[in-house]
Amino acid sequence: MSRYVKKFKSTTALGPTEERGFALWVGYEIDGVSGDVSGLVNVDDWSEERLSELGVTKFTRVELGDVAMREKLGIR
Repeated sequence: MSRYVKKFKSTTALGPTEERGFALWVGYEIDGVSGDVSGLVNVDDWSEERLSELGVTKFTRVELGDVAMREKLGIR
């Protein structure tokens, strides 16, 4: 199992103009995958401090049988 993060850009205004277009990083623990995955950044060797700088505090586990989530992430 490897850890990855993905960056999602918000196009919705949540507040003042300065807050528009912020990035949201989401963490995933993906079973049966290692190495490079298109659209995801492998963070297996990143420190908790570095992850927290992006706002990633937990990881969503993606099992081998979770076909829908794997397809959303572009993993086949």
